Amino acid sequence: MLAVLALLLATATPLAEVHSLDEVMQTFPESAHIRVVNVWATWCAPCVAEIGDVQKISEAFKGNDVEVVGVSLDDSIPGDRSATKEKVQRFLADRKIRYRNLYYVGRTDSLAAQARFDGTIPVTLVYDASGREIARNEGKLDVAWFQRTLAELVRTSNRGGKK
Repeated sequence: MLAVLALLLATATPLAEVHSLDEVMQTFPESAHIRVVNVWATWCAPCVAEIGDVQKISEAFKGNDVEVVGVSLDDSIPGDRSATKEKVQRFLADRKIRYRNLYYVGRTDSLAAQARFDGTIPVTLVYDASGREIARNEGKLDVAWFQRTLAELVRTSNRGGKK
């Protein structure tokens, strides 16, 4: 019964819209010393293939001052924005994705320029608390490399939560 209620709540919560990388960065809590931004879309096969791994990484590093945020680029395909947002919400709920996701409504090439990637997704970017990029993975997530990288960043962080 609780699982059904959680699913209903997940699909009922509207995705926050963002227009820039700065807005994405402003959504992180101050306690997040390592900030992971995963840029993805439901129409992107490698994105769909990796989203469960991103969820597992989010869970594994919870409590280590690591925060994961997904940024959906589904709005880049023309159509009814509210219907597309609902589709993204259903996608996230169906896959039990619990880390926070945002809905990007700006120009995709603008976000790509701000984050310095060529526009190909998925891309996973890691920032420190001051917004400085400290790691990235372009293309489908190399899970083993990414877990090792995050573990090392947590270990060497002066304020990395659990040691």
